[in-house]
Amino acid sequence: MKLKAGLSALALILISVAAAHAQGLPCGGDDPDATCPLDTWVIVLVIAASVFAAYRLFRKQQAAGSATN
Repeated sequence: MKLKAGLSALALILISVAAAHAQGLPCGGDDPDATCPLDTWVIVLVIAASVFAAYRLFRKQQAAGSATN
């Protein structure tokens, strides 16, 4: 089960990073922020939030499993 959750989290992170890099047009034009890709720190925050959510869900599932035993 840990392997499945870990692979799922890794797949989510890879999809998030790929989507952030595949935004297309470079910065330019009158408004420099209009077509710029996501900032690097946003990607770091997404990864941190994904890891935190996976950890919390794992601990919640573990606690629920031990309560029934």
